[in-house]
Amino acid sequence: MTRQITIEPLTIESFQPYGDVIQLEGNKNVVLANQGTAKRVNYIAKLENLRETTGPALQNARPNMCIFSSAPRPTVGGRFEVKLLERHPYSSQVFMPIFQHGVRNSNPDEPCYLVIVAENGSDDKPDLNTIRAFAASSTQGINYKANSWHSPMVTIGQRVNFVVLVWENGVALQDCEEAPISPVIVDLSPSFRGLSKL
Repeated sequence: MTRQITIEPLTIESFQPYGDVIQLEGNKNVVLANQGTAKRVNYIAKLENLRETTGPALQNARPNMCIFSSAPRPTVGGRFEVKLLERHPYSSQVFMPIFQHGVRNSNPDEPCYLVIVAENGSDDKPDLNTIRAFAASSTQGINYKANSWHSPMVTIGQRVNFVVLVWENGVALQDCEEAPISPVIVDLSPSFRGLSKL
């Protein structure tokens, strides 16, 4: 039987086991900067490059700041099917949405992408009993902890551009490990109300 889960709102507290939510609202360590004209949140995400601490067998990695331009994924009846998770065993990975001219979503607080995560199981594969899906808006970025299982980026209804930061060395399994999973259906209806139910 196919596993089904319902999408949840993305909050700093709910995402803590998997990494950090990058947003101004809800952060406690806001300070003023630029002669009081800006708000600054320090140390908003824990950036990790574990290759430095795991031994000489790993090739050095360097930070790769890049742009992902993610096309919307297909949905059926207000649902999305997850068939693959991935992890970056030695690096955190930041996704921060950036403004894109002409996007249909005029409300930045409306969700535009999914964050799908799972804990690591005793077999060193995703534990599907722990899989969760969060609805994220264009005012929220995320930082996956190193070795945290997550879905490749899923945008809903529109293309979304992201600035991404990850440490990479060009060795495939050190940079990114993929795990096919039994399909999981995510019910998007609580957060993405405009999706067709057909």
